[in-house]
Amino acid sequence: MRADARRTRRGGVQGPALRAVLAAVLAGVLAALVLAGCVRLPDSGDVTVPDDVPDGVGDAGVDYVPPGPTPGETPDEIVQHFLGAMRATSLQTSVARSFLTDATADAWSPEQRTIVYEDASRPTSGTTVSVDLQGSASLDDRGQWVGEPSGADRTITFGMTQEDGEWRIATLPNALIVPLTWLEARYQRADLYFLDPSSRILVPTPVFVPSGEQLASRLVDALLEGPPDSLTGVVTTALGGTGPGTTVEVSSSGLASIRTTGADGAPEALTEPMVAQLAWTLRQVPSVVRIRVLVDDVALRVPDGGTDFAVGAGQRYTPDVAGADAALYGVEGDQVVEVDGAATTPVAGTEELLGAGVQRIAVDLFGTRVAAQVADGSVVVLPLDDPAAPTTRIPAEGTARLSWDFAGRLWIVDGGERARLRVVSSGTVTPLDAPDLSGQRVTSMTVSHDGSRLVAVVGLPGTQRVVVSRVRYDERGGVADVVEPAQDLAVDAAGLAVLDVGWRSATEVVVLARIDDTLVQVQRVPVDGSPGDGDGTTLLMSDADRLVTSTSPGTPLLLVGPLLVEEYDGSRLVASEASAAGLTYPG
Repeated sequence: MRADARRTRRGGVQGPALRAVLAAVLAGVLAALVLAGCVRLPDSGDVTVPDDVPDGVGDAGVDYVPPGPTPGETPDEIVQHFLGAMRATSLQTSVARSFLTDATADAWSPEQRTIVYEDASRPTSGTTVSVDLQGSASLDDRGQWVGEPSGADRTITFGMTQEDGEWRIATLPNALIVPLTWLEARYQRADLYFLDPSSRILVPTPVFVPSGEQLASRLVDALLEGPPDSLTGVVTTALGGTGPGTTVEVSSSGLASIRTTGADGAPEALTEPMVAQLAWTLRQVPSVVRIRVLVDDVALRVPDGGTDFAVGAGQRYTPDVAGADAALYGVEGDQVVEVDGAATTPVAGTEELLGAGVQRIAVDLFGTRVAAQVADGSVVVLPLDDPAAPTTRIPAEGTARLSWDFAGRLWIVDGGERARLRVVSSGTVTPLDAPDLSGQRVTSMTVSHDGSRLVAVVGLPGTQRVVVSRVRYDERGGVADVVEPAQDLAVDAAGLAVLDVGWRSATEVVVLARIDDTLVQVQRVPVDGSPGDGDGTTLLMSDADRLVTSTSPGTPLLLVGPLLVEEYDGSRLVASEASAAGLTYPG
């Protein structure tokens, strides 16, 4: 396994199966988006790759117009050619519908979900035709990654009947079913920006969208649709729904005009959160420079009194947390210090920890509080900005994993082999039950700055999983619960010991795994569970057992070993001057 791991990961390239799934995902997303007219994708389906589809189909610049059914085709041929019709580069389903009965063609809704696959069996023959899918995955109607489909979706069944003397498909899933070999060049990752339940920070939701002239329209349509019901309490939106005939026009000067007709409850002006959501979502479109919203051809006012705003607006809602501290901290003896190269400066307000036997620390995102686990096992929280504020002491068992979010909530996972999760807010400690985390062995844990996602490494070495859970809040902004089930991230580390995980952006984590005594693997992993880019995995000669990460631009990724701290810039590993123990960035 380790030798195989070295071969598949060497040079920073992921295994072919993972790349295949990504290509399939992208293909599924594109077709579904075209069908739905917005950022939508199906999430269940079936597919086989016909032998008679010309080589090169799906490659950028190669057009393919599939043929319709021919007289006398058998049921398995009808299904095989129907699946081949999904590969039309014109991105339409009219040919595919010609393989269905008239009634089924009218009722079929492939925009509801998408199934993508790595390989597929040939269709069976008979009045019921089935196709087995291998390496399949699914996306929902917005383009969000859902993950592996259920067992029923891995084998797709088509009910066949004769109509006017010819075999046609009478029953099939309401799904687009597409192979993995095409459209990778046509799709890109993007984010829809919603808000946390308190509307104080943006929370990105990754989606797959097709590139091109319609990118702005597709992003706006999906954003105005709002978050799915499954994320109620996790995220919210300040924007209303799409009005009839909502369009987005981008002028040659880069002004994106979002036009809609007046709907019930349409705003008379845009609020700051509305501006932030639109600006952050549309800044992903290279041609867009400014934005305006028109209802019944009347431009809505924005907070500064104008009628349009720059795509750079809304910075105070940034997922990286406006005003966040980017310093590096550590421990010398029992003294918490700020680290700048080889120099260290004691942090005022942490003198209480002297003699306590500090084992690890976590600094909040604004550098105003420090949480430290000390020799007696407890976690001590010290306020640095208010000397009169009380110190909080929380009992803990075993090694505690500590993480802060933007709202000043401290997340603690402790309990040794049977982990427990607690959150500390305003001095109140609240226990939480987290599916796939509570009661398990947890090697590492970290919470996103926006407080919406909790990522953890769970399980025994060699069989570990890296999982992400979503956090739900009540109407007062208090932590309500952890949404179940947790989702597995696409970590390419089978049989390896996963050591640590940390945030590198609001939608991407870095995972550290050990291959042998001198070799580690560093992998960038999207937090939605989808496969990452092909160059996201790198092997490094290092004995590191811990990561130190930050989402702040320009901060180096640190690999910490028993004797050496190293900086990794994405291409090379160099020794760091930092020598303090317990190194950490805020968060």
